[in-house]
Amino acid sequence: MLRERKKAGDASSDKAENDDTFKAHYILIFPSNASKETVRWIIDLLSRSQRDGGAELLVRVSHIENEGIIIEVGASHIRFLEAAEVLEITKEDKNGNIREFVFSNLDLFLKPVQVCRNNGIVTYMYPLHEPAELEILKKKWTFTSLPLGDVRNYFGEAIAFYFAFTFYYTCYLLPTAIIGAIQTVISFDISRCYIFFAIFKMIWVTLFLESWKRKSNELAYTWGTLRLINLPKLHPTFRGVHMDIDPVTKQHVPVYPAYKRHFKIYCISLPLVILCLIFAIVVMLVYFQIEEWTIEEFDDGSFESWIITQIPGIVYAILVYVMNVIYAYVATILTEWENHRTQESFDNHRIIKLLLFEFVNNFIAMGYIAFCQQDLNMLKWQIAVMMVVNQLFNQFQEAILPFLLQKYRQKWRAKFSPVISPRMKSILEQRDMWSYEGTYDDYLEVFTQFGYVFLFSSVFPLAALLAVLNNVLEVWMDGFKLCYSYQRPQARPVKGIGVWQVAFEVLSLIAVMSNCALISMSPMVRSYSPDMSIQSWLLVAVAVEHVIIAVKMILAYSISDVPKWVLVAIQKAQFESLQALKMERKEKTKYMLQSMNIKNLAKVD
Repeated sequence: MLRERKKAGDASSDKAENDDTFKAHYILIFPSNASKETVRWIIDLLSRSQRDGGAELLVRVSHIENEGIIIEVGASHIRFLEAAEVLEITKEDKNGNIREFVFSNLDLFLKPVQVCRNNGIVTYMYPLHEPAELEILKKKWTFTSLPLGDVRNYFGEAIAFYFAFTFYYTCYLLPTAIIGAIQTVISFDISRCYIFFAIFKMIWVTLFLESWKRKSNELAYTWGTLRLINLPKLHPTFRGVHMDIDPVTKQHVPVYPAYKRHFKIYCISLPLVILCLIFAIVVMLVYFQIEEWTIEEFDDGSFESWIITQIPGIVYAILVYVMNVIYAYVATILTEWENHRTQESFDNHRIIKLLLFEFVNNFIAMGYIAFCQQDLNMLKWQIAVMMVVNQLFNQFQEAILPFLLQKYRQKWRAKFSPVISPRMKSILEQRDMWSYEGTYDDYLEVFTQFGYVFLFSSVFPLAALLAVLNNVLEVWMDGFKLCYSYQRPQARPVKGIGVWQVAFEVLSLIAVMSNCALISMSPMVRSYSPDMSIQSWLLVAVAVEHVIIAVKMILAYSISDVPKWVLVAIQKAQFESLQALKMERKEKTKYMLQSMNIKNLAKVD
């Protein structure tokens, strides 16, 4: 049984958009047993005119048996213009400058709806895909082509920056991948090849990160987000215990005592995170014990025994992946329980937890092999296993599995669902798609791979080539999952990759330390001065490390973060804005003087 009705804004809305044929852009789904008063309140809030305190949106309501109450939300052309200003959408003016689109202030009224979503009153809330635009994007998005502008226009800046960073990172990996492949073919003596790679990659990674800053600012300017000011955004799960006045907006806002949050962070979350890190280290030590036992028991030089001795490494790589998935869930639960007020605070605390565990879980074993066992051949093999296993599992879990499950759901729905209109069928199919939780997991994958390529892979030159091949597939697979298997994400304006820039820079510094230590352990290097003690070699490694860090700092200082043409364009726009303001003031002054002259003449008469 399908019942439909619609509410629209005031009489000023276009008649063509006030009928049942308006195009829906957003979907809210209530359970069938939802309170009628709550549903009416949400509908009234969305459709009421602005002067009456509403959002003045177009609303169509459908009730489908066993599916729930479905609210389709659209907007008139005027409302889209108003939203353009709120979202600070930019356009190019006649002089080629990027300027903000200005209309008037607008409140999108998503806070009450978000509260209903957090409390389970609204079961689903998602924007709809645009079939025509999506088909164009699918055709343009191939293995060899990344339509970055189209990705930004359809998915927003946050997702576009992820793809831009991954693509840029892959391009910078190409030289190291080519040189690594050549070195592997020419020389099979690991002690002679990894010194060159260690020094080369330590400098190359700095050039990459600094040039990415320039590219990031260039994209941010082109997309109009370079001067984006992000006011603190309330996190959806935040719960206040009392109300207080916000010093910025002067409005009453919920407040949670800082001492309670600090107690949760330092007395509960931090110890739990440390326990997780200790558990990861224990798993690593157990793995090495099992591997040592396997080698002693089964290694007789045959191919079959070699296969058996590699099983512990493969199992450990799988365990690392599983622990990463479990810990990501634990980190999210802990961060939500800490009750952070703003989205930025929530994101930063969650990312810090994830980075700590990812670093320990993925790289502590490499450090143990390199510096405790000092087995460079084993380190090379372990890096290869970890990279291949992680990449295969990530591709399957992120893109292939969701796509297969989505196809199964569609077949199941076609058999048992009631006969409904094609429009409603599309809405329900998108409801059953996976929800995209953001770019955290995608950046974590790149971060982990970045560590394998630059921390220890000077002993494994093919690591960069494996990374390039994976990233070419990764960019396409990520696009595939967003276009075919996931609901359309909420577009979020950003001006870069945020805290991830700092994370990659810190990892590049750690890479300097690890590679300098590897150089000092090289048998070929030590052969130049066999009488030197371990302590002396350690001092040499520290000295070389400081020199390379100094070179990195010089490069970072020498390379400007913002391209010159962007600086000129910004200064030009500021100058023109200042001139326009002066002209406006001049006109006002002229008008006031004319008014005063008229009044004086009237008095004389």
